[in-house]
Amino acid sequence: MTSGTLLAMPMLIINMGGEMLYVLDQRLKAQNIAGDKSVKVLVDVVKTMFNTKFISELFRPHHMYSNVSTRQIFDRLAHSSIMRLNQSSMDKLYGLMRMGFKYNILACSSADQLVQVTMNHLRSIKEIVSTDEATALIEEAIVLTANVYGTMSHGNFLLLKQSLCRFFQDVRIKVSLFLQTEIQNGDGSFVLRSDGPVATGGDVPGTIRYYSSSGDIEDEDAIELDNARGVIPYDDKPILSRDPTLCPYGENLYVPNAKPGLKAVPKTGQEMAAEAKKSGSKDAGDGKALSPPKQWKATAADGLNLLADLLGAKDTNDAKPWKINLFADDPDEEDSKEADNDVETILIDALSDRKTTRALLDEFDDDKPTQDKKGDGDSDDLLSLMDST
Repeated sequence: MTSGTLLAMPMLIINMGGEMLYVLDQRLKAQNIAGDKSVKVLVDVVKTMFNTKFISELFRPHHMYSNVSTRQIFDRLAHSSIMRLNQSSMDKLYGLMRMGFKYNILACSSADQLVQVTMNHLRSIKEIVSTDEATALIEEAIVLTANVYGTMSHGNFLLLKQSLCRFFQDVRIKVSLFLQTEIQNGDGSFVLRSDGPVATGGDVPGTIRYYSSSGDIEDEDAIELDNARGVIPYDDKPILSRDPTLCPYGENLYVPNAKPGLKAVPKTGQEMAAEAKKSGSKDAGDGKALSPPKQWKATAADGLNLLADLLGAKDTNDAKPWKINLFADDPDEEDSKEADNDVETILIDALSDRKTTRALLDEFDDDKPTQDKKGDGDSDDLLSLMDST
């Protein structure tokens, strides 16, 4: 079985992507952006993030990427539509995404609850973006999530959670919404609930067992502890069959009057996966068979090749991009040169596979026009570019 350390990236991208869509949806509505524009932005971001080639490559075992590399992926996602964000808006958006998922991770009493957190994000994304094409891609991600994490051992979940916690270590950004709902303190730390189920394999605090000389349990008793009120035993069902109401994290906290917790009784992960498979089987004959995703060697360039897949998935669009300041205190920028510069073609020296972005673009879509290559001085490989950031 693959180590949980190598399967942390799908959870990171999907859950942070969910937080990104929550914020974008809320800010577009708050600024009264035209409905058709808002829908197009959200649908395009979802179609890029859950593109079949990208998501299948994402679910292959990878080492965790650096924060710089992950940020670059989300820069691409945020600008995959006609929307263009200035640097200040993107910085704040990325900060909200990081703190949103960090809270979800720390709030889980057991590492395997991260599966339900991911399912909650996927379900909420489906509610935000309800077009058929976007829904079909999200359902593919639901099935992949169930297949990859549904039978993972608790030990591997602990390794996975450790990898995610290392990624967010020392990240303390104060979020006004979290402060108002009292799930965050003034110093940026989180207020965690002490009620709910104990960690998988654990006992409710105050449990006392009496053993015989042969090691058999003769009797069991319990004392009530003030700091363990509301604590209940863990759900010992398979991960995907557990009661989803026991893990309310991953919901959209940016909707009006939202509070941490589920707003309705959701389906279990098993039910969501079964429903997604059923929907997928209806459309199975509509698309072309996909070639098996490439296997990249486990190097530091894995994240950059994944980014190249994301670039290759981007659709050509004749619609004129429009700039938006997501947050009221963002400074205005006179032009969109910075956003335009984000989409230049950069050669990727992948150390092991020596694939370029141009080659990947040609491979994914032979009909797409390629951009003119810049001079040698500007064609640094992406690894060097990140090192200099």
